[in-house]
Amino acid sequence: MNQEPHIPEAEELPTPSPQEKPNKPPALSQVASSLFDAVEMFAWAVFAVILIFTFALRLCRVDGSSMENTLHDGENLLISDLFYTPRQNDVVVFHLTEPTSPKSLQKTLVKRVIATEGQTVRIDFSTGEIYVDGVLYDDPYRCLKNASGRPTDAYLHTADADYRFTDNPHFDTEANILTATVPEGHVFVMGDNRNWSRDSRDSDIGFVDTRCILGRVLLRLDPFTVFSAD
Repeated sequence: MNQEPHIPEAEELPTPSPQEKPNKPPALSQVASSLFDAVEMFAWAVFAVILIFTFALRLCRVDGSSMENTLHDGENLLISDLFYTPRQNDVVVFHLTEPTSPKSLQKTLVKRVIATEGQTVRIDFSTGEIYVDGVLYDDPYRCLKNASGRPTDAYLHTADADYRFTDNPHFDTEANILTATVPEGHVFVMGDNRNWSRDSRDSDIGFVDTRCILGRVLLRLDPFTVFSAD
């Protein structure tokens, strides 16, 4: 009798139990890629900081006592000229471009804007009053000190302060009054320490060209103080 060949049934092989594979070090390309990403992020961060401190923000340091009691010698300031238009009472940092300026003024200066272009300033040195366009200037920042650095209620005579205010072409020596209209594109500035500040009253400085303004003081870093734009 013919018999069909016997085909053995396929046996299922036992599934090997899963074993934990040993951790393999990442491929060299992955390490290089991660390192490149980190370097790229760092480079972009440095680039962003450079852009900000080139076009938006700057750091400067107060040198001298002309802005006491608002600012003091050695304090660090953060300033900005981004979309900036000078306004009255702003504290600004500027430089002088005249080659004839004394060496003591060939540096950045920080002062307060008293009047802007088109406004007329009248300063009575006898009374210490300031008028802008005929209106008494509200002067809460004013600090008056004598030669010993002590508070006083009056302006010092210009000769006593050793500043050449009397050389200003707008100064009336008989009336002891300075009257001037700020030209276009300029501002009239003064230091808050009125008796010991070389500013727009001095013929060596005069009106400040707004193109020479490096920026408005936004804040003082130490002690931390924000200067309002209002």
